[in-house]
Amino acid sequence: MILMAGFYWDSVFDNLPLTDLVMFLLAMPVIYYLTHDLFIKDKSAQNKALKIYSFTYICIYLLWCLIDIVGFAFTMGDISGLMAYMLYLNGLLFLAPVLYILAKDIFLKSKGPRYIFIAYIVLLFILAFIPEQLNKIGFYDTTSN
Repeated sequence: MILMAGFYWDSVFDNLPLTDLVMFLLAMPVIYYLTHDLFIKDKSAQNKALKIYSFTYICIYLLWCLIDIVGFAFTMGDISGLMAYMLYLNGLLFLAPVLYILAKDIFLKSKGPRYIFIAYIVLLFILAFIPEQLNKIGFYDTTSN
């Protein structure tokens, strides 16, 4: 039994680069917190620490994704990459409520999470029009009809 588990373990991690493994290990507490919060409602100090860690991890991930999406807009080379760009943007939009709920639970009596949430949504809608504007000025060497 242990031999079979070791075989499957090796096949999973043989093709996994080190950066993906580190990101997976860093995401484990976030996944644990979100699933734990769904099924068990306790107010322990560990729960508060996991909330702060989850909020920080998701904020850093979203900042990385926002930088990546702007870079993607400038390097996609053709307006035909617009579908992938919009799917990426919608994926970031689906993370907004998770970020808001975590921020609301950490900063209890502050209106900051609401303002951050609104600014994040506005920024995503501004980013939605970057490829169209770049296409209008001829950045992609194509013109739209």
